[in-house]
Amino acid sequence: MAENSKESQGFAQEQMNKMFSFWTDVMKLPTIGPMYAFSKDVSSYASDFVSLGKMMAELKTSMDSYWALVSTAYTRAMKETMERAPKQLLTKDDFENYRRAAIEAFEDAFTELFASPEFSAVYGKMFSSQLDVSRSIQGIAEKNSKTLNLPTRSEVDEILKDVAELKRSVRDLKRSMEIKDDRARATT
Repeated sequence: MAENSKESQGFAQEQMNKMFSFWTDVMKLPTIGPMYAFSKDVSSYASDFVSLGKMMAELKTSMDSYWALVSTAYTRAMKETMERAPKQLLTKDDFENYRRAAIEAFEDAFTELFASPEFSAVYGKMFSSQLDVSRSIQGIAEKNSKTLNLPTRSEVDEILKDVAELKRSVRDLKRSMEIKDDRARATT
């Protein structure tokens, strides 16, 4: 077991060395065009990705806690189903009683789980972690868009808001012109 651990550590170290060697070679390339823009912000990208890695590790921990609670509730429900259900399924009534026992057991187990303060805390933490990861990825994507001189998501969102506002204004102007035209026709 210890030998496998040493081998996997050696393999991981070798892969890390190859990765750093690759990026060192990339950084030596001429810095023109987009590569120049990316090379200027390499330390910022590194910190963004380290931060993203930490957020993803936190998300994994939160998801592990969440699924542990769900798994415990499922196991409890299955155990209660087996205790409540008929031991032999020979008739249609036996199957119906099994179905009812399963529904009751699962309903009880999961209702209790969802109502527990522990589940609320774990679910809230997991949801928050998911949002943090999403925001971090969006931030990296926005930074890449700016670097490549492309419109960012926030800029596109702002444009969409402006377009919706312009449509609303045009619609309001058309309505007011129609009202004026109707009044002019009514007076003549």
